[in-house]
Amino acid sequence: MEQMVKMSIHIHMSVAILLILSQLAFFAIKNEENFIIFSKRFRFLLLIQNIIFGMTAFTGIVVMAVTQFTLWNIEIFLMIFLAVAILVHQILLYKKVRPIKSTEKDLQNSFKSYASKIYLSEALAGVVVYILARILD
Repeated sequence: MEQMVKMSIHIHMSVAILLILSQLAFFAIKNEENFIIFSKRFRFLLLIQNIIFGMTAFTGIVVMAVTQFTLWNIEIFLMIFLAVAILVHQILLYKKVRPIKSTEKDLQNSFKSYASKIYLSEALAGVVVYILARILD
């Protein structure tokens, strides 16, 4: 039983690392000058992030089920809080990018700046929670 718990935690943490890397992937497409191409790549990146986010949430629920929902500590609450924050920001980013037209350079630049701050803060929060989980484990 203990080996199954360790394996499910390892899988969950691996998927969490993928989520952090997918958030940092935004910076690879940020410098695209053509906003139409940027928008298409950004929406594709959001799709990938949502899939990885779903995998992270699913593996987290599997870990909770394997431990029979007895594993409650500060890192679990931080992970749940971070998951809710990521979900809310994903929705806000998608809603904010949709109405921007290819001729509105100021809105494009302000969106890229806003999204950069969001992705950097989410990635840093993910790294902090990951480190806390590894230290407190």
